[in-house]
Parts: sequence; C-alpha cells; structure tokens
Amino acid sequence: MEIIFYYLAAASVASAVLAVTRRNPVHSMLWVLALFMHVAGIFLLVGAEFLAAVQVIVYAGAILVFYLFVYMLLDLPQEQAGARFGAQWPLGAAAGIAFVGLAWYANSEGLLPNALSAASGPPRGSLSAIGTALFTQFTLPFEVVSLLLLAAIVGTIVIARRRTEP
Repeated sequence: MEIIFYYLAAASVASAVLAVTRRNPVHSMLWVLALFMHVAGIFLLVGAEFLAAVQVIVYAGAILVFYLFVYMLLDLPQEQAGARFGAQWPLGAAAGIAFVGLAWYANSEGLLPNALSAASGPPRGSLSAIGTALFTQFTLPFEVVSLLLLAAIVGTIVIARRRTEP
C-alpha cells in the first residue's frame, strides 16, 4: 500500500509540473487529466470511494471538458508562440518552496489530530460525513464557490461574445 501511495504521489507531482510546463494547452490539459486520475487513486487508497468517484466524474469529466471548450472557444494560437514563463517565475518557485516547507512543518508532531480523535463519528470520506460537513460547517464556503463558478461561466460567455460581435 505504501509503495502504491508513493507512486501515486510522485505521479501526481510529475503530472502537475508537466501540465504547467507544456507549451501546447491541449497537452497541458491531458497532463491535468493524468493528475486528476492519480488523485482519485489516492482517494481510493484512503478509503474515500465517494470522493474518488466525484474526482473522476466532476473534475476529470466536467471541468476538463469545460477547459477544452473554453480553449476552443477563445482560439488562442499566440499562446504557443510566446514565452512560457515570464519574469514572475522566481516568485512562483519561492512560493512553491514555501508551501512545501509549510506542509513539512504541518506534518510535525502535535499539529495534526491523532487517529483516535479522528475515529469518532462517521468514517472520513463517507457520503454521510461529507454531507454533514458540507451543509453545517462549510455552508458559506460552498455557496461562495458556487458564485465563483457562476462568475467564471458568465465571464467566459462575455469574452466569447465580445470576439464574435463586429
């Protein structure tokens, strides 16, 4: 099990890096698809079958198709011709290293709840636990994300409409 987890984690990181560094946007989206599938495998390893199914159906299915639709709708061939990284890449690399450092620090003793306190209640990742948390503790963030997605859809329509009008 541990070997499978390390494979899925390494493949996820590699897929994410390849998705960001590819010049062709379609190739980047295919690497994002590989990333989504490996993350779904990690969910399966920890016993969160529902989250794995949602990962495949919603992200690998719907969101990736949405990205492809937007790419084809906007038709941005000049994106391939330009420089892939701007002057901001050192700042992005520093932020990535800081994130890894914070994740390493968060994994130290005493910062994460132990297994005994997490075992009370329904199993983590189960449909009951997700539904309870989503409609009690995380109701406001859930609604904010839905408004953000609505704004993204309206923005896409505005951009597409602006390009087609004379």
